[in-house]
Amino acid sequence: MKDTLITTTRKKRELYVLLACTIAAYILNIVGIIKYGSPVKELITQIPLVLLIALIIYSALAILRIAWFYISKIWNK
Repeated sequence: MKDTLITTTRKKRELYVLLACTIAAYILNIVGIIKYGSPVKELITQIPLVLLIALIIYSALAILRIAWFYISKIWNK
């Protein structure tokens, strides 16, 4: 079986993408709090939900990136 290596550059890029997804989810939480007039304590109490939404966004981006990879691979042939 062939060993695969994940470079540190790739790890950093994925970490940055995950961080951006987390920030986007947190911004969505802030917008929801402002829109519905919820108490500010929900910034802290909704952290598990924010992290779940961040993982959902990250997963959706991963699916789109994989699809883009295969489409570009087919397109270049």
